[in-house]
Amino acid sequence: MKFVTGLNFEYTTPYAHQQNGMAKWVMWTILDGVRSAMAESGLLLKFWADTVQTIVYTQNFISSSQQLKLVPAEAWFWKHQDVSHLRPFRTTAYAYIPLDLNLSKLSSRSVKVSLLGYFR
Repeated sequence: MKFVTGLNFEYTTPYAHQQNGMAKWVMWTILDGVRSAMAESGLLLKFWADTVQTIVYTQNFISSSQQLKLVPAEAWFWKHQDVSHLRPFRTTAYAYIPLDLNLSKLSSRSVKVSLLGYFR
């Protein structure tokens, strides 16, 4: 450990989140959420990356124990966040098929899908 002009430098091994307690705790929290969501939804393991993105996205709308009145997204953007777009993981959704595709008049205008994440 070096002391230079009042700064305290602590050297760690690069890319070793195990040496950072906060990073380790965040990774465990995300992994627990992913494990729970995948078990509840019955998804195949090949969708793990989509599940991770959804868990991280929704955690930005959950307050932490340090700031009970402010969620991370509100702290970042400094405005109240609308959560009306959030839905349960793997909810049935319908994707709109645009009219520009020149399909026949009788073809379907939507496709039934499962909600795996949110478009940003």
